[in-house]
Amino acid sequence: MYNNLIKEYINKVTKDMGSNQRKEVSKELETHILDSAEALAVEKNVDIDEAIIHEVITRMGSPEEVAAMYSPEKTFSDKVVDQLKEIWRITVHFIIIVTIVWIVLFIAFWIYFGRTDYIEFNMFTLLIMIIIYLVIIAFHMVKKLKIFSQH
Repeated sequence: MYNNLIKEYINKVTKDMGSNQRKEVSKELETHILDSAEALAVEKNVDIDEAIIHEVITRMGSPEEVAAMYSPEKTFSDKVVDQLKEIWRITVHFIIIVTIVWIVLFIAFWIYFGRTDYIEFNMFTLLIMIIIYLVIIAFHMVKKLKIFSQH
């Protein structure tokens, strides 16, 4: 009967949603369509049929319009990718800042002392930079996860 029309419409609306959201939205839409169809059928003093269902669906709007009303549910992999992009962004900024500081120090030592052999890049310097980087990442993650935030 008209169940295929409802299922087809719901499938079009939920095609790009995650599985949990798809289940919730499907139930919600089916209930809404059937309730609206029942109210419309009573209003017109007819039985629920495909014409009534079609009219209800038409009033609701296109599947794309209805789907746009729901915020997309991010999957776990989407969240991981977002975090990796954020860490990558911080890493690039950190490397750029360290490079600029090193160049400024190099030029300053060259101007002030006339030579650059005072600037030494060794394992201790690398260890300090790694620790600073890890502290920056840790602060970012605490801020991002809103740990220690007051409500």
